[in-house]
Amino acid sequence: MNAPVSPELSTSSPSSQFRSSREDPIEQGEPPSACDRSAALTPAVIGAVLVIVAGWLLLSTVPRTLDEERAFAAAPGCPVAEVSTECRHTVAATVTSAAADHKHRSTYYWLGFGHVQDGPGPLSGRLKSGPLRTSSPTRPALAPSRVKMDGRTPVFAAVRPGSGLRLTYWRGEVRYVEFQGLRQYTAADPRGGYRLPLAAALVLLSVGGACLRSAYCWVRRAEPPAHEPWRLTVPLAAVLLISCFAFGTPWVTGGVPTALLLTAVGAVPVLAGAAWLTRRHHRRTTDTIKVTPLAPLGEACFPGTILGEVPYSHEGFGHLVAAPGLLASTPDPAGRFARRPVPRTLTAVRVRPPYWTDPGPRPAPGAQVVECRDGATPVYVVTEQRYTALVLGALRRPAEAQPRVGSGTARR
Repeated sequence: MNAPVSPELSTSSPSSQFRSSREDPIEQGEPPSACDRSAALTPAVIGAVLVIVAGWLLLSTVPRTLDEERAFAAAPGCPVAEVSTECRHTVAATVTSAAADHKHRSTYYWLGFGHVQDGPGPLSGRLKSGPLRTSSPTRPALAPSRVKMDGRTPVFAAVRPGSGLRLTYWRGEVRYVEFQGLRQYTAADPRGGYRLPLAAALVLLSVGGACLRSAYCWVRRAEPPAHEPWRLTVPLAAVLLISCFAFGTPWVTGGVPTALLLTAVGAVPVLAGAAWLTRRHHRRTTDTIKVTPLAPLGEACFPGTILGEVPYSHEGFGHLVAAPGLLASTPDPAGRFARRPVPRTLTAVRVRPPYWTDPGPRPAPGAQVVECRDGATPVYVVTEQRYTALVLGALRRPAEAQPRVGSGTARR
């Protein structure tokens, strides 16, 4: 049995099994359907949600943490005769324990206190403490039994059980401890509290903006995206780089405006590089594939499927039969039974790579799609690259064909 000639061939000898058409290769395009455009809804919704969350962080959470930081920096020491949560209240305490708690690859440092000597007035407000709490029948809410420190140095590493130190409260929480001229802040330190929500907001803005841009391009483009790796890798790499850079800017800058400016400056070269790569790929590759039709002289059976809302599209029919003036789908690898021929109204439009929005399962790598029309109904013939020319040749009407030379039957 003879194998089909490769579609790249444009001429054949008289003894060849297939002939080349004199007509130009099919290469006109069709705009996407409303179903294809509806695929932009998912990234649009995701992008809108991410942008809304980022806006809430930027307009609500970040200003609130900045106000708290400024209030803490401006808070004076409490007068001797009065204790208030809006001023800094310092008390003496004795260290009872210094424990490092290891959980989930992280280490938490806790200082335990006893014999806390409060000032002359009551300390109002809620005091946070660790899970190990020692209850006092007289002053149960005045001081926590232990506090979580921000790191190991300098105070945590220097104190021992029995060491005396000073605790400074503000708004009901221990903000820092002092020991022999050393100061270490606790986990309740309000300084820099804006950095984490700002970093999260910048990342969400980057990803949300990319989703909205993807939805916009999907709606505006003339055709849906093909299964080409660069269409996915280039945007993902750009978003990943911008997101990582944006997340780090709040930690290396001293304020919100500087972080925003640095993020914008860093995003410019990344976006420029992504645009350059995209333009380069668009110039180097085309979506429509030029294929010269080859008319089979006999029957040829090869892998392929017909997809679309037409009666000759059946699930499980994974082979095609191409013959002069005949194209049919069949579940038989030999193509001998259960043939479902396509009607004469089926017209080939062009050859292209598979699209993400095509119906049916994702085809194998290297497959091509013969985009057709049966009246107003789109039909997709998916097959391997070497058989695409046979599909085009089989779809030609007998009046369009040239006189054939020889005869034969080819099956795969």
